[in-house]
Amino acid sequence: MIVNKSMFPLQAGFGVISKMNSQFALLQTQLGTGNKAQTLAQMGKDLPVSLSARSRLTQIEGYMGNVEQANLRLSFYNNALTRMDKMEGEARNSAVQGQYGSNNINMATLPGLSKARFDELVTMLNADVNGRYLYGGNKTDTLPLKPTEELLNGVGGRAGYATVVTERRAADLGQSGYGRLTADIDVLTPGTVTFAEDGAHPFGMKLSTVSQVGGRVVIDTSAQNADPAALAFTFDDANLPRAGESITLGFTLPDGSETQITLRASEEDTGTKGEFTIGEDAATTAANFQTALLEKIQIAAEGELMGASTFAAAENFFNAAGEPVVRVAGSDPYTATSLRVATPSDTVQWYNGETAAVSASNLGRLGVSSSGGNSVTVKGLEPSSFAHGFRITAASAQSSQFPPTATLPTVTQTAGPPSSLSVQFSQLPTAGDKVTFTLTEPSGKEREVTLEAVTGRAGPGQFTIGTVTAAGDAIANTTANFEQAITRSLSTTAALAEGNPRQAVSAAVEDNGRVNYGMQANEVGYLRMIRSFAALSIETYPEAAGAEDPNSIDLNPARARFDALASRQASQLSEARNSERGSIEMVTMELGVAQSNLLAATQRHTSYKAQLENLLGEAEAVNKEDIAMQLLALQTRLQASYQATAMVSQLSLVNFL
Repeated sequence: MIVNKSMFPLQAGFGVISKMNSQFALLQTQLGTGNKAQTLAQMGKDLPVSLSARSRLTQIEGYMGNVEQANLRLSFYNNALTRMDKMEGEARNSAVQGQYGSNNINMATLPGLSKARFDELVTMLNADVNGRYLYGGNKTDTLPLKPTEELLNGVGGRAGYATVVTERRAADLGQSGYGRLTADIDVLTPGTVTFAEDGAHPFGMKLSTVSQVGGRVVIDTSAQNADPAALAFTFDDANLPRAGESITLGFTLPDGSETQITLRASEEDTGTKGEFTIGEDAATTAANFQTALLEKIQIAAEGELMGASTFAAAENFFNAAGEPVVRVAGSDPYTATSLRVATPSDTVQWYNGETAAVSASNLGRLGVSSSGGNSVTVKGLEPSSFAHGFRITAASAQSSQFPPTATLPTVTQTAGPPSSLSVQFSQLPTAGDKVTFTLTEPSGKEREVTLEAVTGRAGPGQFTIGTVTAAGDAIANTTANFEQAITRSLSTTAALAEGNPRQAVSAAVEDNGRVNYGMQANEVGYLRMIRSFAALSIETYPEAAGAEDPNSIDLNPARARFDALASRQASQLSEARNSERGSIEMVTMELGVAQSNLLAATQRHTSYKAQLENLLGEAEAVNKEDIAMQLLALQTRLQASYQATAMVSQLSLVNFL
């Protein structure tokens, strides 16, 4: 009998062992790495799931990075805003009307404290996080504000705030020191005092109201609303004022605030400011009234007017969004009659960040007025600036009837500068008649505004056709309704053009979600603090420093200036302004909403990331316990196969026999 190995196929056995060895090596690798495959080609049907999950995880990591970065910046904002809110309270408490301190210490220390606050505020607004300036909108690579000394005192021949204040005060005070007001008596009418503004200009004290107790003085108010305004006080020999009777005059100051003075008749000269002596005749009484009036005006000019002028200069220099930097025009500010737009070559431009060219607060630098009871005028504010506000570039009226009826208002548009629009109603419009005008932004973008005449209640973009009422005739009421409607439309259009500073910077935190947290240092909350601190820092009180008697009446002008500035700072930083758009409190609330959105996005990403990691684990990872059991089973099979193969390989006739 012949015995050979052909009955035992060793080659097939070796192939099986080789496959088991390969499988054993793969299981060892999986056990060591915890992954099913080492290359994409080895993943098989799990490849699409793995690629999709990993792509999504990469996106989530990117979003989480954006969230982390935004949270860092928001934490900086929160710290800064908390400090600013505290500074507002400190500033209000440091300057209170009538509280001058022992030996006028409050007056002596206030300028230094205010400058320190101003410097701290500028430093905070110029702070950067990781090389990025946060208070300049999307302009993050340059300082939003100039340094403190440059802002206050200028640099390189360019005027700072102190120079602008000096010019503005001179323009408001005038050469005579009476706030650009005059009180004259004509020799031909010695019993009449003519009290008037010295010209048509934006400076000084503007007459607003007049009243009297007693009624014995004839007051001519025919020119009270003219420009310049004037009043005439006529005294009658037969009906002179009696002791205790008074005349009160109201004035509008350069910063828009109001003040008043009262002159009271007296039978004898007591030396009291604000009193005029009743003379033997009208001429003497008029002369006494003139003297008392000018004395009282001078007191108001040295106190209230100077405070108002300082804050008006702050508005001129520290311009808001949609406004240019302006200063007094001409070589002699005492006789100035207009403001001019300052240039970067002659005046420090305090803010360098992103800003809107149009602002809703000033209707896009347009003023609305009515005249004659049937005409409404929209006109650009002066001084004109092509870089700020709207220009009216087209206007027309469209009839609801065909052919057009004669009820359409007359629309007149002028290019300017300043540009203007006049709408005159000679007849009642027909329902459906429209007035359309085009507003052009400095960038060239055009916005069309249409106002349609309707009967009944008017909605957005509409005005009500008036009817005869006790308040006036139908055309006058229509004109008034149109004025209100055009003011609303201008405000809405300007708000759209202005945009939201928060949207200047945003972070993508989800596929369809962004969190806006931009900030601009010329927002109203920061601006009120900047203006107030600057105004109080440049005002000094040398009278108080050199006074031997801390209660001397010679200190009254200094105390009046202190009171005027203190009251204005208290008003600017009042808690009553917390609800204003752009206030420190409103900005804090908006950032709180942004932080809430970031937290919600973080929670969603964390949950989704966990789900994706579980899915990825199922697609890519192995169960090490299962792999270990497979390894043990395969090892046993391999050992058995090796032994069987070894035994077969040793078969021979000799061994068989």
